[in-house]
Amino acid sequence: MSRAYLAVDAGNSKTVALVNDAEGAVLGRGRGGNGDIYGAPSVPEALESVFDAVAAALTDAGLTASDIASAAFRIAGVDYPEDAEFWDGHVRSRLGDMGRWSIKNDAYASLRLLDGSGVAVSITVGTGPAVAARAKDGREEHSGFFVFDHLGGGGLGNAAVKAVCQAWMGIAPPTSLTKTLCDLYDVPDAWHLRHEFTRRFGARPATDLWRASRVVLAAAGDGDPVAGQIVRTQAEAFVRYARWCAARVGTSLGDLPVLLNGSVVTSEHPAMRDALRAELGDVERVVVADASPLSGVVLDALAEGGVEIVPALLTRVRDAHPEDFLLT
Repeated sequence: MSRAYLAVDAGNSKTVALVNDAEGAVLGRGRGGNGDIYGAPSVPEALESVFDAVAAALTDAGLTASDIASAAFRIAGVDYPEDAEFWDGHVRSRLGDMGRWSIKNDAYASLRLLDGSGVAVSITVGTGPAVAARAKDGREEHSGFFVFDHLGGGGLGNAAVKAVCQAWMGIAPPTSLTKTLCDLYDVPDAWHLRHEFTRRFGARPATDLWRASRVVLAAAGDGDPVAGQIVRTQAEAFVRYARWCAARVGTSLGDLPVLLNGSVVTSEHPAMRDALRAELGDVERVVVADASPLSGVVLDALAEGGVEIVPALLTRVRDAHPEDFLLT
């Protein structure tokens, strides 16, 4: 059996796992739920999400842990050293027959997608925020719990509900988001929209706000000034955190290429990526990813297992998923 490599990308919306061979071909796939020990309903459920996805991928590949030469786990909520130690202990006890593995925050997942080196800044705007930087000397930093703004798809939805409700109250400007959000959540007006998310009994979960992100992006693209300001405010915050991460690894944001990724950035609506590009005006190289963060984790597993990341390999891992595999 040729050597196999395991990649796991665990977030708040889903966990996805791939087993690949050394040429980047997919041997097995698996999916699970929320893998964030801070965001899942419970720590055992986060563990179940991750290890169920791994088990499914190994079963799909017809392999066991002992066939894995190198594994990369990129997991939301690996924010402090003790979080990595927690996951390392569980990986060791459940999958200890693997050759080697690494565990990092999911903010690092996309870094190798630029050129395979992993030396870059990554701004990932998905259901939540993830910002990371890696310098040429290997120093790393990620945003983790040092994000103090409600960012990502959930943040866009939350800001949109606030704007709609405050417009209804007469204390903020009117916005086209009023109609689109009321239609999206099938409510007659802003009072009922607020009630949907805040009532004591039967309220919608906060995760339903993620659904509003594309509505906000579309409205911003259509010229709604309120939606446009919501998007710009997020872009400004993301770039502030990116500058901090770059400084923490001993460089500046302008000295590193920047990769933009995540479902909000790569949406069919360009408002967020356009706002980020505008805010990153002093950065020479800004690239919008053409592959999912999971593909970056595959490259990590291969590189850490001694496989050279050549251009052909970068290309091969980008489009190897069924249409619905990565959907939230």
